This record gives sequence, C-alpha cells and structure tokens, in this order.
Amino acid sequence: MVSSHKANIIFGHGSSVGRVREHNEDYHRVKMLTSPRGQLAFFAVADGMGGAAAGERASKSAIEVVTKAVSDYVDFIAAGNAAVAFEKALEKAILAANRKINREALENPQFSGMGTTLTVCVIMERKLYYGHIGDSRGFLIRKGELTQFTRDHSWVAFQVEQGILTAEEAENHPNRNQLMRALGTRAQVTVDIGILPVQPGDVFFLSSDGLHGFVHDFELLNELSRPSVNLHDAIEYFIGLANARGGLDNITGVVAQVSA
Repeated sequence: MVSSHKANIIFGHGSSVGRVREHNEDYHRVKMLTSPRGQLAFFAVADGMGGAAAGERASKSAIEVVTKAVSDYVDFIAAGNAAVAFEKALEKAILAANRKINREALENPQFSGMGTTLTVCVIMERKLYYGHIGDSRGFLIRKGELTQFTRDHSWVAFQVEQGILTAEEAENHPNRNQLMRALGTRAQVTVDIGILPVQPGDVFFLSSDGLHGFVHDFELLNELSRPSVNLHDAIEYFIGLANARGGLDNITGVVAQVSA
C-alpha cells in the first residue's frame, strides 16, 4: 500500500504472515496529523510475541496507545497549551503501553508471556523523533548510504557489542531471536529515545525481524536509493524476498520518503 500526504512525505507499507506462521503477530501503522507546528508524520512497526492471540494483542495495543498519546499531544498544543518536549511525551507514551500490556498479561492467563517490540517514528519540524525497544529496526538511507539508527535489544547483539560474537556468527546463532528488552514482559523497561535531523531526500525504513532477517542491508539500500523507486513495489519486493528465503516469520516493512 502506498500513500502520499502533505508535508512532502510519501509512505509505502505492507505485511505478510510469511510461509510458516498461522497468524500475523506483527502490526504497523502510518498516519498524518495536522499540528500547529505543521504536518506530523507518524509511522511504527511492532512484532508481538507470546502466542497468536497474545502476540497480536500486544503489538496492536502498543501502537494504539502510542498513536492516541501522539494525537492527544497534538490536540493539547493546538489548544494553546504549553507541553513538555515531544521526546519526553513519546517516552511517556511507550512506557504507558508497557504498563498496559504487562498488566493484561498478569491478569489474564491466556496472555501470559505477552510482549512486543516497538519502533515508532514521528517526523515533525524537520526532525525525526523515535522510540525503540526490541529487535525491530529503523534505517536511514541518505545520499547513497544506509545507517541503522536503532540498536537491537537482543542477546546476540549484546554479545557482538562485547566482542564475544562476530556479526556473522550472530546472524546464524540459535539464540538470535532472544530479546533482552521488549514491551510488556516486565513492569518496568528502558526505552531508547532519539532525535535525528531530517533532510530532503531522506528515506526512513522500519522492519520487523522477519524482513531484515532475510533481506540484506545492501538489498535494502539498492532498492530504496533508486531515483524513481515506487515505495509500494519496494515493500512487496522485500516481502517477496523474505518469503522466497523461507518466510519463517511474519514480515513487515514501512518506508517514509521525504521529498527533495
């Protein structure tokens, strides 16, 4: 699916259950909001865990809570109220989502172990604000280079940071899907919050591990840096590659292109 909005941002997004799972526990959203500070672009990816019903519930709940909080923030400043810095509001929203998911998991045995990754981005006033927890990823493609701006909160990523494993060993390690941090699995979590400058021509890409675990960085770069790339086709191409290489997990991608 592809859509164009004011604020010179074009989205492409899509998701697939893959070839092995019966249910899609990924959830994603793109949304444009009008604020006193101009158009605001919201996009997010969440990868749920804890079994079909629980995983689907956790990923959707996380994005719903944060979407409402961002919408409320816009309404609050539109009414002329002084608000906290947006990055603080975003962190507060994600922590609220964590509490909601964790509470439901504790109160309902069928949701025991429920949790989700979350990578959420908001473009406002030529800045990208992001909140991140888990091993979904956020990438920036700028001037022919791809940079991962999120950090995987996984066991293997920690081992690589410590110099215990190489990046190549981590790719195929049996514990590569073991998360050190996720939303909902604990009462209190630490969320990564960051701000990046936005330049004309930037492309931001979010994905669940069912996509970036099977599609190489150079393939992402080659496709998304093409001058006349169709974002809908790019997402379908990545989903097709991941499925052709096994489709062992749910596959989700969201791309936001800032017009030059």
